[in-house]
Amino acid sequence: MKTRKTSYLFATLIVSALTIAGCSSDEAEAPKASAGTAKKAVHRVDSGEATEPEKRQFEKEFSAKCVARELKNSNNKDVDEKRFQESCDCIAEHIMKDLSEIDAEKYLEDHEDTHTLQIKFDAAAYFCLQNKPQPKGPHLFGKPQ
Repeated sequence: MKTRKTSYLFATLIVSALTIAGCSSDEAEAPKASAGTAKKAVHRVDSGEATEPEKRQFEKEFSAKCVARELKNSNNKDVDEKRFQESCDCIAEHIMKDLSEIDAEKYLEDHEDTHTLQIKFDAAAYFCLQNKPQPKGPHLFGKPQ
């Protein structure tokens, strides 16, 4: 009786092991992509800092997008443009100093903002705007706002 239970247990273990081994494959399936949706999947290995031309291109594009974003909410575009240009140039230059290759590639080619770029933006904005005089609010009824 005991040998019969052992043989059933042994047979069950062998069948379950074969079933599990048959379900998985050592080869990874290649993703199926249609010709229309195939995207360039060439990403370089992160070798550190971005090259000087990438940094300059990043600075120019970042500054232009920053000014456009700030002017979108401005009421006095012609006056605010110069102030925004100075601030955005300072922020872009500060970020550009230690721009990594991956961040530059994601921003310039994929048009994505990475988390590290957001952190660098916050630090650069604090650095560039901490000593700037802020525009005064409206003066209503003798009390400054």
